[in-house]
Amino acid sequence: MPEIEMPGHALAALASYPELGCTGGPYEVNKGWGVFEEVFCAGNDSTFAMLEGVLAEVMELFPSELIHIGGDECPKESWKACSKCQARKKAHDLKDEHELQSYFIQRIEKFVNSKGRKIIGWDEILEGGLAPNAAVMSWRGTEGGVAAAKLKHNVVMSPGSHCYFDHYQGDPANEPLAIGGYTTVQKVYSYEPIPVELKPDQHKYILGAQGNVWTEYILTPEHVEYMAVPRMLALAEVLWIPKEKRDEADFIRRLEAEFLRLEGMKVNASKSLYQVRLRLEQGHFPGMVKVNFIPPVKGAPLSMKWTDDGNWTSVADELRPRALTDQPSSTSMQVCMVDTLDGQVRKKFPVTRLSLAFNKATAQKITLSEQPHERYNEGGAFTLVDGITAQEKRVNTEWLGWRKGVTITMDLGSEQEISYVGIGALNETYSWIHMPDVVEFLVSSDGKNFTSYGHHTENKDGASRIRGGENRQGALCAHRGEAPRQHPRGSSRSGRTSVVVLG
Repeated sequence: MPEIEMPGHALAALASYPELGCTGGPYEVNKGWGVFEEVFCAGNDSTFAMLEGVLAEVMELFPSELIHIGGDECPKESWKACSKCQARKKAHDLKDEHELQSYFIQRIEKFVNSKGRKIIGWDEILEGGLAPNAAVMSWRGTEGGVAAAKLKHNVVMSPGSHCYFDHYQGDPANEPLAIGGYTTVQKVYSYEPIPVELKPDQHKYILGAQGNVWTEYILTPEHVEYMAVPRMLALAEVLWIPKEKRDEADFIRRLEAEFLRLEGMKVNASKSLYQVRLRLEQGHFPGMVKVNFIPPVKGAPLSMKWTDDGNWTSVADELRPRALTDQPSSTSMQVCMVDTLDGQVRKKFPVTRLSLAFNKATAQKITLSEQPHERYNEGGAFTLVDGITAQEKRVNTEWLGWRKGVTITMDLGSEQEISYVGIGALNETYSWIHMPDVVEFLVSSDGKNFTSYGHHTENKDGASRIRGGENRQGALCAHRGEAPRQHPRGSSRSGRTSVVVLG
């Protein structure tokens, strides 16, 4: 089923057909991806004539009952400033631009219905009122799917939390660059497509689920295979086996045979599910990091090896937690799963690497004035002092994010000489992630009276470092401003709030 995107994600089309935009252009195809304010004009009848012509040709080529018309991520600023769009609003007694988008979608739906087909769109088509016969694809969580099913509309579930296969699936240090996220095979297998909020008589409206492989960071067919397989196998089993009969351990065991089949088919399947996970937490006293080794899968006939000096050592399936302190000042280790026969290693699976750099802040007492946003809070406050330098490959286990200002307070336990204070901040404008407007450092000897220690206002990637002297406690204040308006994907006008991410 093809997706013909409207009314947003239209910049490339407008570059060729500028008369279909609100300003008439000129428009230029953007060299990156994102959400752009240039959208199809909802007040121009020529817009609908062109789109109906395109859809007519699409329906001749594709026999599917459903035709995907997108409907997502449509900024409304150009409509607000467009006399034709405002006239359309007034003529149809529409109270806002959300209802204008609903008018747009419903008008397209009438045309598609006249050809004996139905439309499906992303959950934004619920805004302003759902078209009478439309199906909904729920991607921004499950709420859109729940709302549509309660209105007796068919739904395909596709939440980013479980169904976005462009997310990382293993340790990012060993994975190809991805857009972010962390969605393992096990997480996909844990997905339940029928939301608990629905009553039994509403379950029939959930048609199934869809896995998505968006290709902004993917350049080859082999890379697509790597991202999709075996996660698509997990989603397929979720959809055809009732919840009470699903067994993750049994699924993992059966994957052994599937991997052999895939190798024979020359499919570039990922083996990331065999990576050992490392979970860090506060040790028994300040300055100690406790490393927990978590075998990646249960039921797989594999053993584990690990090393911190280059000599691999076999271990039991359950590794005891290892306590690390600031002696030496840095340490590294590697751990991996291996397939053995009669004590001989037949195959080594992806290696998990951990590098810790200790400083006076590592594993010290830390408090936050505001909890991070739920999407950027996987590791809690300890993430900021766990000894790991967060990667530019954004992984939510290494970064914390806020949508408002935050004060971070750390207690070193005694007065100490400090050569510098710093924190890392991430700048990914195309992901609505921006540097804080101001980072202010403060210090105290008693934990009550704080003195300014300098501030930082540069807007660039990397760590901010402010040099200082001798104090016991320190506080850092990060202030979030508005996303830059000159950047449509990051601007508040595109309907998304910027996030300050620290690591």
